[in-house]
Amino acid sequence: MSSESKIFNPQSKVVYHIETVLDYFKNKSVDPINLEIDPSNACNHSCPFCISGHLHLNKFKGTEFFNRQMMHKDILMNLVKDLSKTKVKSVSWTGGGEPTMNPNLKLAIKYLKENSNIDMGMFSNGSMLTRFDLFETVVDSLSWIRISMDAGKAKSYDDLRITNKSNNFKVVLDNIKKLIKIKKERNSKITIGVGFVVTQDNYEEVLDFANLFKNLDVDYCQYKPEIIQIERNGASDKKQQISPTFWANKVIDLLDQASEILGEKFQCNSYKVQDLLVDKNKKYGREYKECIGSQLQPCIGADGEVYVCTNHRGHKERSYGSLYEKPFAEIWGDVAKRGCVMNQIENKEKFSMCSQLCKPHESNKILWQIKNNLNDKKVIDNLKKKSKEMAKLLVHKNFI
Repeated sequence: MSSESKIFNPQSKVVYHIETVLDYFKNKSVDPINLEIDPSNACNHSCPFCISGHLHLNKFKGTEFFNRQMMHKDILMNLVKDLSKTKVKSVSWTGGGEPTMNPNLKLAIKYLKENSNIDMGMFSNGSMLTRFDLFETVVDSLSWIRISMDAGKAKSYDDLRITNKSNNFKVVLDNIKKLIKIKKERNSKITIGVGFVVTQDNYEEVLDFANLFKNLDVDYCQYKPEIIQIERNGASDKKQQISPTFWANKVIDLLDQASEILGEKFQCNSYKVQDLLVDKNKKYGREYKECIGSQLQPCIGADGEVYVCTNHRGHKERSYGSLYEKPFAEIWGDVAKRGCVMNQIENKEKFSMCSQLCKPHESNKILWQIKNNLNDKKVIDNLKKKSKEMAKLLVHKNFI
């Protein structure tokens, strides 16, 4: 496996943004580096491993979390207008559910493109780009798009996601090819990637996926391990992840072979795999005492709530406020409210209600180190030096 990625490297991206990080530690007003926005909680696929499955999968109907809400047009447009006046560096259109299901997404993307310098990217299943005519908007406006595939064969893809003729394997593959075609025609710099979440159900297709895309002009093929969010586990063991022996005995060798097949296209969130392999006291690398990363990369749900992070979608007690009541800038500027929510997570619960290997997890590791060395001038100077080096090496630097 590749240990250092130019794209998927949260710690190096934190170092790149060291001046913003230091401002945060000086208690200055700091806008998020990356803001994840969910235009939709609804999804036309049913991936069993989805980290937000508790919001839209049928098996969660009747629970407190189930909510297939679409972000209202007025809320969405007021949000992007508000963001255009902030120092937010990047927006990731994501979910929740499938972002392209929101009929107003195109309008929101165009507004940010025309009225701000905010970088944009998108996580999508790629099946609905035709419905709202998004191909050219995506290619012209986004820095990247990653299409989730998680399979190497049509049958397993369609069975896993429970698709129909309008959103199946063939449709998505054709849409990826169309994105590539339009990218070339418009001489766009957008990065087009495809993703594979490795699970116990699909790991045998790791190489099929590699062979499927090795000759297509996608920019990368990303592998990452399945992370079981806290809502999926029973009350007896909320922290349980897939056994380290699975990754060591069944997956690592396949990833090495995939790397050989794909060459420079191969990408892997190897830092997550490493944490799963070590499995020290089931902490999976969580030795930090504060979730500082969440203060640089929060999430806005389709319900209009400004959540601590993507892993807390649907947990209203993990929200700083609602866009139905206040604009984003006002919610984010309420440092006292944010501090109250984080005090509950960090000091009272001590992360007991947090999923392992969460979105801010990797950035938290380096941020905790930085906090503990703020008075060491040599360490800070070295980080500032590395920041300049990262500027030349990293891709999509504003997306932690």
